[in-house]
Amino acid sequence: MKKSIAQHVKAMARGILVLDENLFSLDRALEKKNIRIIKVRPGTKDKDIEYSLSGRIFVTNNSKDFVDGAKSLEYGIISTENIKSKDPKYLSDLISKEIIKNKLWSKLNGFILTLRDNGKSSFKEL
Repeated sequence: MKKSIAQHVKAMARGILVLDENLFSLDRALEKKNIRIIKVRPGTKDKDIEYSLSGRIFVTNNSKDFVDGAKSLEYGIISTENIKSKDPKYLSDLISKEIIKNKLWSKLNGFILTLRDNGKSSFKEL
């Protein structure tokens, strides 16, 4: 049986996010937004994480340890440190909105997007 165009489109993810181990609770909420998730293996050293991020976007609550490598290894960072609520629905909605607003899927160089509860998140190319 042939698949319809809608079925093919549904099977394609909007993009891929890599989740740091302290944000695994976001996986299902982000997958519901058609975002593919890769989880960092718990206990992996930061340098080993960095080398697997090239061309991807890393969601972390510890961005300061990854900013230096983001430009040279060409990955993006979504920083959640300034978000009080780690509620998966709230945070996944905010991440999705900011990905669209800042056109993050098309960014090829290192960047950091710092999320804020007040809606004034900041984007910086590195």
